[in-house]
Amino acid sequence: MARKAEARAVFEALAEDDAISYNAMIEGYARLGDLTGAVEIFRKMRYCSLKPSLLTFVSLLGVSSSRSDLELSKQIHGLIVKSGTSLDLYAGSALIDVYSKFSLVDDAKVVFSLMHNRDMVIWNAMIFGLAQNERGEEAVKLFNQLRISGLTPNEFTFVALVAVASTLASMSHGQQFHAQIIKEGADSDPHVSNALIDMYAKCGFIEEGLQLFESTSGKDVICWNSMILTYAQHGHAEEALRVFGMMGGAGVEPNYVTFVAVLSACAHAGLVNEGLQYFNSMNTKYTVEPGTEHYASVVNLFGRAGKLHAAKEFIERMPIEPAAVVWRSLLSACHLFGNVEIGTYAAEMALLADPMDSGPSVLMSNIYASKGLWADAQKLRQGMDCAGVAKEAGYSW
Repeated sequence: MARKAEARAVFEALAEDDAISYNAMIEGYARLGDLTGAVEIFRKMRYCSLKPSLLTFVSLLGVSSSRSDLELSKQIHGLIVKSGTSLDLYAGSALIDVYSKFSLVDDAKVVFSLMHNRDMVIWNAMIFGLAQNERGEEAVKLFNQLRISGLTPNEFTFVALVAVASTLASMSHGQQFHAQIIKEGADSDPHVSNALIDMYAKCGFIEEGLQLFESTSGKDVICWNSMILTYAQHGHAEEALRVFGMMGGAGVEPNYVTFVAVLSACAHAGLVNEGLQYFNSMNTKYTVEPGTEHYASVVNLFGRAGKLHAAKEFIERMPIEPAAVVWRSLLSACHLFGNVEIGTYAAEMALLADPMDSGPSVLMSNIYASKGLWADAQKLRQGMDCAGVAKEAGYSW
């Protein structure tokens, strides 16, 4: 922070304004992820009638993309087009990334089509954009085009492709990609291994995932988490907890995600006491601060076991403000056991936490209906309003 202030002081003390110093300041703010500072300098640059270079736009796009700021990214894109400047690889990949994050895949594809000298960063950005928007078949077709282009796919390409196979739950695609990964020698990359383990799990091939897990050397925490989650999601709580124990034996410290997986495994198996012990160990044995997902998992742990009063009391003792998802976990348990009293309370609290979510009202209506309280169910459904999403303020240059 001190160096940033010093740089700003030097910049303000300059006798003459020039594009080079403005670009340097914008790039500096962008590197620090300071969107407000970068935009402020850019506005001043425009006010001084200085022409931004492509470097200026690339710096702004980098920070707007990392912050998932669609409005700013679109405005910068418009300014690039207006200036007659051609997109370079960095600007193109940043635009593809931010458009994909907001599911504007067709806009991302337009940017991709304008990039003639594509490198692997551009190809990967587009393949990953298609993958994250569940347009798997298009991602596979694009990968085939990549192979024809003569470029060699790298580990990032394969992570995106394996994600496609996971989304499609297609073992035929997954096995083809795995074979290609081995051929290219990318199977030793931990990110690729983690993605493959996740893919085999989502396709229901747990044993294959386990074999891959056991053959992976230098397992990081993500790799361990993938295997614990795999067992937890398929109802194999004992195996999930066994892997967690092995993780400690291997000297790998668990993280936030690890405990979400462990608590989920305990909840699905009805291991209430064990789950509470793991939850309490986060602070006492490990340096992992419990977050909303952990609290929701404990509520789910109590709820699945039918301990609805204990779940309610746990929420009321939370040291942080319970988020809507925590109350929804309790409400789901009330729906499972048909508890109208606690369910009504949980629904009210969930709506207070997130008034835009109609889910609690729907669940509560279903609870009423399951108990034959048709008048209450009808009244609740009639009172449900359709809520809109607030529009964020845009940027004015």
